[in-house]
Amino acid sequence: MAFWDFYTDLGGSIGGVLYSLLYIIPIVLILVVGFLKMRSMMVYKYPVRIFRIRENGKVKELNTRGGYVGRQNSAHFFRIKTGRWWWQCVDLTKTPNPAFLDEEDRVYYKQIDIDTYIQMHRKFTEDEKVTYTPVEADVKYGAILAIQRIKDVLRVEPAWKKVLPYAGLAIMAVVFIVAYAMLMERCSG
Repeated sequence: MAFWDFYTDLGGSIGGVLYSLLYIIPIVLILVVGFLKMRSMMVYKYPVRIFRIRENGKVKELNTRGGYVGRQNSAHFFRIKTGRWWWQCVDLTKTPNPAFLDEEDRVYYKQIDIDTYIQMHRKFTEDEKVTYTPVEADVKYGAILAIQRIKDVLRVEPAWKKVLPYAGLAIMAVVFIVAYAMLMERCSG
């Protein structure tokens, strides 16, 4: 009988914890969503308009946001957020030229391929037409990123860094076997 009494008290404790979690979980979720929104607003500062070329010369516009993302020990790159989730983004190896941003700091791109984005410059002509002309890309910045990637791929690690994990596992295995043998000797005698 005493065995079941222990579990009835346990059920009351679990109920109290679940009742407390009922208030805590929504507060934590609101804080996490608020933090992620603030971080997104801080990173993706620039409005981006992408003109996607379709069949028969038709154009589909996508209005989204973009921003500079910094990495340690490397150059910054420009990321365009294409959807609601964090994995829905496009990383460009060329940064936009700030001289061709409009008055709202908007960047214009023309997408001609799945990964090919060309920055466009918006101009108003005298007969009140809007024209978009391609902008020469920043070749120097793309070259810096390419060189950085090549350095990362070709970086040679010392041999001891490759062997160290295996040597550590071997030493731990020997220590455990010796400890097990000593334990068995003590228990048997």
